[in-house]
Amino acid sequence: MRRAARTLTSLFLAATAASASSARAEESNEFWPEAQIHYWFDDRKSRAILMGSLSRNRASDTTYQAEQGLTFEHQFADYFLGRIGYRHGASTEGGAYNENRLLLEQTFRLYLPDKVIVDARTREDFRWLDSGFAVRLRERLQVQRDFTIDNYTFTPYTSAEVFFDTRYGQFARYRLTLGVTLPIDKHISVEPYLVRQVDWAPSGVITNALGFILIMAF
Repeated sequence: MRRAARTLTSLFLAATAASASSARAEESNEFWPEAQIHYWFDDRKSRAILMGSLSRNRASDTTYQAEQGLTFEHQFADYFLGRIGYRHGASTEGGAYNENRLLLEQTFRLYLPDKVIVDARTREDFRWLDSGFAVRLRERLQVQRDFTIDNYTFTPYTSAEVFFDTRYGQFARYRLTLGVTLPIDKHISVEPYLVRQVDWAPSGVITNALGFILIMAF
């Protein structure tokens, strides 16, 4: 409960700080396709996640960024999960952006009545950029619930996340997400989602994104 309260406080402070600058922000529409392979270990409490993603500008129909990575997850208890992973991101158009990132995640899970699940996740990004080393702290609160119709179960979710960036010494971004996980068969599911993201450091940018994740689990 304390972790969830801290996350809510961070979200409120970041949203308040962003409200003044969002009116002056530039706005873009993007498409974020992604593929993931999940390999579950025998205990079903641990898995490895291999991912690759692209970022495309829908107005110019160009891909400007790609990212690949590998993450290991372990569920230590019903209410706590941890992750450690690596990401590499780079510009696909010859730009200067190049990043190597070590990530750590700690997720506290709360089970509410009516099968509602609340995840309070803290993520630390240790980033080696062309401009130098930086740390980004990300606090996310996510609410989800399984629904079953005629023996078919799907999972809608919504989340709010804030990003504190040491390059600017402040909350630099917040992100709102609405999505759903749709199983196709035993091993394959898809996850379409919508994102409203506001960056206000170093400059104001609003990103509206349509995301789509293909997940293959074994």
